[in-house]
Amino acid sequence: MQVFKFGGASVKSAEAVSNVKDIIKNCSEQKNLVVVISAMGKTTNLIERVVVDYLRGVDYQEHIDQLRTFHFDIAKGLFNNPSASIFQQIEKLICDLESYLKLRYFSDDELYDQVVCFGELLSTHIVSAYLNQEGVDTQFLDARIYIQTDNNWREGDIDWAWTTKMIQNDVKPMIQDSIVVTQGFIGGTINNKTTTLGREGSDFSAAIFAYCLDAEKVCIWKDVPGIMSSDPRRIDEVTLFKQLPYKYAAELTYYGATVIHPKTIRPLALKNIPLYVNSFLEPDKEGTVIGDFSDYPTTTSVIFKPSQAIIRFEEQDYLNVSKGDLGVVFSECARLNIKINMIKNSALSLSICTNNETSKIDKLKDLFSDKFVVQVTTGLELITFKNYKETTLNELKIDLSDVYMRQFSRDTLQVAVKVEAD
Repeated sequence: MQVFKFGGASVKSAEAVSNVKDIIKNCSEQKNLVVVISAMGKTTNLIERVVVDYLRGVDYQEHIDQLRTFHFDIAKGLFNNPSASIFQQIEKLICDLESYLKLRYFSDDELYDQVVCFGELLSTHIVSAYLNQEGVDTQFLDARIYIQTDNNWREGDIDWAWTTKMIQNDVKPMIQDSIVVTQGFIGGTINNKTTTLGREGSDFSAAIFAYCLDAEKVCIWKDVPGIMSSDPRRIDEVTLFKQLPYKYAAELTYYGATVIHPKTIRPLALKNIPLYVNSFLEPDKEGTVIGDFSDYPTTTSVIFKPSQAIIRFEEQDYLNVSKGDLGVVFSECARLNIKINMIKNSALSLSICTNNETSKIDKLKDLFSDKFVVQVTTGLELITFKNYKETTLNELKIDLSDVYMRQFSRDTLQVAVKVEAD
């Protein structure tokens, strides 16, 4: 039993969807397979703009029209019959999306989850219908019913016991005779509300299904040949990793490597399920496998994490930063789901480097403005050097005057660098 995951780039056009069909036909027995599909192309970005404009009270109809046209054009390139039911299904889903915008929600994040999920629903309906047309027997599965989460909107926490039971009971029998096509990125609550699993969370969805079904392996199909030591657009000499231990891959994702979602590794490692990262452009090539390997790479890996901010908490009246103050700051960061990517403290201040999520940072700043002098620096990029070598740092030609925060531990160097004007 296997799980395949196809990201947005792999289903961004009719030609791309046809290529997905070829990969599935060539790489599977057309059963004992779960296929997890992301939203097509940049659909999630487009729906996010719909949500933003709606919340601002700005007309968002142009974005809805773009969404409709984009998916209808892909369907027209795939389906022989212009009156096929998939066209009615696309229209219904877009009408449902518009209806959800008019409902009342407790928070903007709850609204986001109920609306942005339609990207995955559109893509999986189209792919499932197309595979059936092309003689690949598939069953459509709504992941929101099976991946059960709490109501932590935009990053739902999995109820593993209930999710495993649901998937074991229902999905396991389905894959005995056909392929199951389902959505990445989304789950659901016990009250039938949609949740999302974190941006780019489709990899995690594939790992959830694999864990619950005791899969033989997971294969993530990307537009890159595998996991590279760095971004070849930024570093001249890069290495394709043929094998990576779970722990090393988990570290790369923690530091910001975007090839796989950070939460993907743990459920696979717990059951020793190998993860293959292959190119959908060159499906016959080997790619990278992540598994229970003992040999750690010695090659320098460079990971770039853009859109960072440094929040500096300085004690007033020259008081020392106490353990209690540190605990309260970290506690509030956890409550607001602010991810701390790097920490530096001194006698009088604490600085944290985090993702530049303005609304969360503003809330944190307001909470502590009466206790600390709080300063926020934006326009930063966090660069991590795993297996650090000075030659690689020199290649990037980083001006030390642009380094706002630096941390070195054992073989890992991290620098937060100014990359744009505030």
